Amino acid sequence: MECSKISDFIMKYVDGDISEVELKMLNRHMLYCEGCSREFQILTEMSKCISELPEVEAPASLEAKVMARIKQQRTQASMLSMLMGAAGLFVFAYYMAIFAILPFFRELGTFQMMLNYGAYFLKLIGAYIMKIIVYLPITIENLLILRNILVRDYMNIMLLIAGGVMLLNLELIRFINLQQE
Repeated sequence: MECSKISDFIMKYVDGDISEVELKMLNRHMLYCEGCSREFQILTEMSKCISELPEVEAPASLEAKVMARIKQQRTQASMLSMLMGAAGLFVFAYYMAIFAILPFFRELGTFQMMLNYGAYFLKLIGAYIMKIIVYLPITIENLLILRNILVRDYMNIMLLIAGGVMLLNLELIRFINLQQE
C-alpha cells in the first residue's frame, strides 16, 4: 500500500476515527515501512503531549476580532476583484478602439477631425492651467493681505463680541446655580 494512504490512516488513528480494517492495514504496513512507523510514533507522541496541556479559554473579544478581520479581508478581496474587472473592461475597450473603431473612423475621415478636436481641447486646457499657474500666487497674496486687514481692523470688535458672550455665559451659569439652590 502507498505511504500517502497510510499517512491518512495515521491521521485517522490520531483523531480516533479509524476503522478496524484501516487499523489492520496500518499495522501491517508499519511492519515493513520504517518511515511510516517513525511518522506514526512522532504523531502519537505529539498527540499525547498536546492532550496533557491544560485547557485554555480564548478571550471574549477573540471572536469579534476574527470576524472583523474576515470582513476586512472580504472587503479587500471584493475591491481587488472589482479593480480586476475594471482593468479587464479597460483592456477590452482599448483593443476595441484599436482594432474595430479606429479603422472605421479612418475610412470616414472623422479620425482627423477627432484629432483636431483633441488638439483644440488640449490647447484650451493648457491655457486654463497656465492662467491658474499665473494668477494663483497673486490671488493667494491678495487673500493674505485681506486677511491681515480684517484681523487688524476687526480684532477689537471680535474681542468685544467674545467678551460679551463670555459674560452672558457666566450670568447664565449664575442664574442656573440660583435656581438649583
